[in-house]
Amino acid sequence: MRRIITLIILITVASPALVGTVVAENNTTTTAAPTPEVTRTIDLSPTTRITNWRFSNGTFYLTVQADLPTRIAITDAGELSRILTEGDGPAAGKARVRRMTLTPGETVVKFHAEDINGASAITVSSSNADGIVAIRSDAIETGKPPVDYGTVQTLLGGTAIASAGGTFYWVKRKRDEKEMEVEREW
Repeated sequence: MRRIITLIILITVASPALVGTVVAENNTTTTAAPTPEVTRTIDLSPTTRITNWRFSNGTFYLTVQADLPTRIAITDAGELSRILTEGDGPAAGKARVRRMTLTPGETVVKFHAEDINGASAITVSSSNADGIVAIRSDAIETGKPPVDYGTVQTLLGGTAIASAGGTFYWVKRKRDEKEMEVEREW
């Protein structure tokens, strides 16, 4: 009986220490680089640039400055993202595109973008550009965050202590029952 009680006490004392050791090994802190400020001026080409943009209530507002008459195209990148993430295997889909010709000077363009998991995005290209620009309102929300090591340590430590306490109580109760048994003689 003494061995069982000693073993239970040893498990109770050692379990939280072992959990803490695992946590200490995996809990590394890294300092994140400061987040760069959002650049509001974006060059589409040598003669066309987005001088300012904002997002409000599902709509992007772009202020485009053109030095020459220029055609631009704005695509709902959120819809493209939905096409890529839904379903299995090959698929096809359609995304909204708005094309317009800008005259020299400043033009404000409004474009409603679809919300995908809490974020919206558009792509913008111009007729004399060598690429496209992507603008997003926010990062897409992913699934649940990983479990914090402090929570794991608490759960495992609590489970170890509860198991050891339950085993101790059960052994003590069985021992008391044996001591209390009385044989009657008739």
